[in-house]
Amino acid sequence: MSAFKTIASAAFALLTFSLFAVTTPALAQHPHYGHALSNLRQARALLDQDTRPGFREEKSRAADEIDRAIRDVADAMHEQGRSTHFTPPPALTGDPDRPMRSAMSLLDEAANDMNAGEAESRDLRELQDRTLRHINEARRALGHALHQMERRY
Repeated sequence: MSAFKTIASAAFALLTFSLFAVTTPALAQHPHYGHALSNLRQARALLDQDTRPGFREEKSRAADEIDRAIRDVADAMHEQGRSTHFTPPPALTGDPDRPMRSAMSLLDEAANDMNAGEAESRDLRELQDRTLRHINEARRALGHALHQMERRY
């Protein structure tokens, strides 16, 4: 009977180890996507805080592109089996007196994170490229707003 318990315990330990060994690499892949998601969320929040009336159109366009990028990054993370609820903190919290500039810095960080992540499948590469296009469109809209702001003030 004790031999059976020993074999059963060893089999259980081997099974437990193999389950952790199989799932760990998938969960550890591409931390860059989590960083990008945090930075995109923070950039979006900063745009919501900016209440200046003169830049509504550019902020709205940038916010829409950021929302699309957030969906794409979340889809990529879900495809990898990672949770979008537990992401690292953003690169910076932002300056409430300069929300558009802070959002631009966060978008730069998010683009760097997306460029750093390696997509092993064609679908993930396409998702990564689409996310970068959305980030670049948001950066272009914010850049236009910042240029207008500099001319006004």
